[in-house]
Amino acid sequence: MKSVLGDLQIVVERHSNVLKNNALPFHVLLALRLIGFLLSPFSSFLSLLPIQLFSIEIWRIVTSAFVGKNIVLLAWSLCSIHFGSLLLRQASSNEAILKTFGITHVLTCIIVSIISLLQFIFFRSSVLLYESPIVDLIGANTAVLVMIKQFLPDSILLTTPAGRIKYTHLPFCGIFLAFIGSFTGIFHATVFWQVLTGVQVSWTYLRFFNPHESDAVYGDSNEHFTWASLFPRILQPACTILGRICFRSLAKLGVCKRQVRHVDLHSLHTVPINLPGLDSSARDAERRRQKALRALNERLSKTKRIETIKWEDDEEQTVEDKKVLEKSIPEVKTEDIMAEAIHDMEPKEVIEERE
Repeated sequence: MKSVLGDLQIVVERHSNVLKNNALPFHVLLALRLIGFLLSPFSSFLSLLPIQLFSIEIWRIVTSAFVGKNIVLLAWSLCSIHFGSLLLRQASSNEAILKTFGITHVLTCIIVSIISLLQFIFFRSSVLLYESPIVDLIGANTAVLVMIKQFLPDSILLTTPAGRIKYTHLPFCGIFLAFIGSFTGIFHATVFWQVLTGVQVSWTYLRFFNPHESDAVYGDSNEHFTWASLFPRILQPACTILGRICFRSLAKLGVCKRQVRHVDLHSLHTVPINLPGLDSSARDAERRRQKALRALNERLSKTKRIETIKWEDDEEQTVEDKKVLEKSIPEVKTEDIMAEAIHDMEPKEVIEERE
């Protein structure tokens, strides 16, 4: 027995990376959901009514995720798990995605059951508590919408005549469509509350409690992932005020904590940064320098040209002066010059005798 367990542990260790990085867990979820749809005639034994949670039938929280008779919710679950996992696996691990799915589903079931009980207590309405079952992977579906919004906030999903739908609009679109479906009777009344609660739970977990693999920081404090960003731009100012009030109240109760980041200055490294503004100013400075050099070269070439012109004028002037001097000196025959030279070379006695 020990040898079998040892061999099994070795196999698990060898293939753990494969299980963590491939789509096998999500394929298992899809297969279980299809099997649950085929078992719809027996859904009463697997689904979860809010009242059953208070009767300590906790195992229904797990089984209710894979049953449901509504074909629209089935299609949503299949598309959400399949295509959503393809996008999310590029930015997160399978373990983190499945953990978010599980937390969102469990807390959604508990919170919707509490809402149903409060509705029965204050309004004497038993529709949610006794008649509307909690079924399908709606918690995981809403978590997919919120996680896609977190990682791809500005990417365009669809362009319509009324405007562009981005990934950041997916959570609100899911809430709106769930409200329309519940209002028109396409879905059970609990579906709207499941979607609304799932969006809030998944956002809260990813915003404040999701651990990072690289450091000890929890959550996501980016500005594009605030609570107000879950709503349309028209409603965001009012939602920002409401979100701050709720956050401060929860912070005082100790549910949420303000994120404090500690930075070790000794561990920081210099990073070369190329800013467009600095690049343009550098190009302008280089352009001005080249222009100044061209102007200086032109000025120097002009001065050299002027000096060469003056030098040529001086040479022409000297040549003309020489010609004038030659014209002013009388011409002397070469014979006379030779006779004078010979006369100067003869002794004085010979000259006197000749005279």
